Amino acid sequence: MRDMLGREELISVEKALELLLKSTPFKTPAEINLPIEEAYGMILSRDTISSENLPGFSRSTVDGFAVNSSDTFGATETLPSYLTIKAEILMGQEPDYRIEKGEVAKIATGGMLPGGTDAVVMLEHTQQIDEKMVEILKPVAPGENVIQAGEDAQRGDHILKKGHRLRPQDIGALAGLGITDISVYQKPIVSIVSTGDEIVAVHQQLMPGQVRDINSYTLSGLIFLAGGVPIRKGIFKDTYDVLRDIVAESLRDSDMVLISGGSSVGTKDLTAKVINEMG
Repeated sequence: MRDMLGREELISVEKALELLLKSTPFKTPAEINLPIEEAYGMILSRDTISSENLPGFSRSTVDGFAVNSSDTFGATETLPSYLTIKAEILMGQEPDYRIEKGEVAKIATGGMLPGGTDAVVMLEHTQQIDEKMVEILKPVAPGENVIQAGEDAQRGDHILKKGHRLRPQDIGALAGLGITDISVYQKPIVSIVSTGDEIVAVHQQLMPGQVRDINSYTLSGLIFLAGGVPIRKGIFKDTYDVLRDIVAESLRDSDMVLISGGSSVGTKDLTAKVINEMG
């Protein structure tokens, strides 16, 4: 591959990435346990298996009346089904009674279905005559307007796989299952070394021939978005000893080192020499 100056030693980005991945000695990050509220964006280090059903009970998705669906078959606005109101289901409580044929129970969204019922008629499709009687104006099928027990997850299900990046909805699912701590990989620490005699800090006034340090800020953002912890080491002159020492220090206290600058073929570009010496 030739560049605009006719040099042939350049390679494509794809080839460079292939060489990098082939020669990099990857290691598995340390495993840590975190409270789920601190685990957003972290990578799971173990499979997550449900220890219970979610939801743990069949519940209504609408306000209305819990019914035996067969009691509503054939109901219309002109020929409704008349059913007896046995009780009202209170939120957060398990009904201690059973609904028999011809009976219903008033229920709110999220309420637990009592025994003997298999569907819920929306409030809009009913007409309450008095405290004891309701008209059903539209039939419902078995399971209609109901989230069944274990519909989201069942005991023993693999909820999240090892290597999965945790999203807000994943944290919500873990909370729903009562999982408060999770095993994740520690975020990789990435050191950023900026080099170049012409590079100055962003707060400095520019002199002729100088440019402010842009790359370390851009790289920090990209590392953060990728799930790493960026450490901006600073700006270092194009001096072999200085560059070698800061790279050696960075290798000791981080998992990856990015060197911004020194990638040309000029006589003062020392990055390749330092990298080769490090092995």
